[in-house]
Amino acid sequence: MGVERRYMVYGIGNGIVDRQVKVTDGELQALQLSKGRMELTDAREQAGILAHLGNREGELHAGGSAANTIVGIAQMGGKVAYACSLAEDDAGQHYRSEFAQFGIHLTGTDKPDDTTGLCLVLVTPDGERTMKTCLGASAQLGPDDVDEATVAASQWVYLEGYLLAGEATRAASFHAMDLARRHGTRIAFSFSDRFVVEAFGDDLKKIVSTYADLVFANESEAEAYTGANDPQASLAALLDECANVCVTCSERGSYVHLNGERHYVAALKTQAIDMTGAGDIYAAGVLYGISSGGAPERAARLGARVAYDVVRQMGARLEGDLTGIANDILSDATSS
Repeated sequence: MGVERRYMVYGIGNGIVDRQVKVTDGELQALQLSKGRMELTDAREQAGILAHLGNREGELHAGGSAANTIVGIAQMGGKVAYACSLAEDDAGQHYRSEFAQFGIHLTGTDKPDDTTGLCLVLVTPDGERTMKTCLGASAQLGPDDVDEATVAASQWVYLEGYLLAGEATRAASFHAMDLARRHGTRIAFSFSDRFVVEAFGDDLKKIVSTYADLVFANESEAEAYTGANDPQASLAALLDECANVCVTCSERGSYVHLNGERHYVAALKTQAIDMTGAGDIYAAGVLYGISSGGAPERAARLGARVAYDVVRQMGARLEGDLTGIANDILSDATSS
């Protein structure tokens, strides 16, 4: 008798508290930061940025790219788990408490001699986010933090590309994927950021071509990986290596090939306030949709809908229960 797949998705990713602060383009320039990029830093530089900005207040959320996806699936009604590395500090306790409220099974060992990771998210008036991340204890995520029994009990393992940036986290990623292959668990992988493609192309190539059952990339990441100059060409090139692909293009929609079906899904028109987490929750919609037996086009439409909702607010986390939205879109072809 096989193991019960009681978890829809087991996420593997960084355990980072997001602190989101509104800034102007002029302030970004004064700080000499690259708009729209994620860059690693240390606690000292983060403190310097906040001091330059007058130490202004910002929203706090238990984040991390894959974590945002896992929370989104939980809000839609999916039973999920998450592996990350946290410290024994106030931020770590905040993280654990928030995930407990969502009913998320958290795996990973505490790191007592470190601090919980912090991502400073600087949001400009056009909704673009520039991130300076101090990984802290999340950089210590290793193979031992990935629970084999949870992998075996999950339909999917979902990993963020940011993990390729560290030796321990990279090892944890490949260990999780090896376990998934051993137990017949499908693997979904997010490219996460263009710098991941540019800096860790060989690892990414191995994942896409030999491990992944589904990959998520925005058009910039897909272009960097394939060399193609438009998202449809990127989709076609990625399909030469992986059977299921989603290429997102912000306000211009997404191109997907899921379960043998290819679709273009338009984005809902809106004025973005903050783009943080849009790709993460798009992945949540797609993974929840196809794991629930929904049609591929409807799964992608669910991703587009929740991404539309998240960019209309500050922060990567939607409030409340998303089961009604998910059920409406997956069951009714006329829903929006």
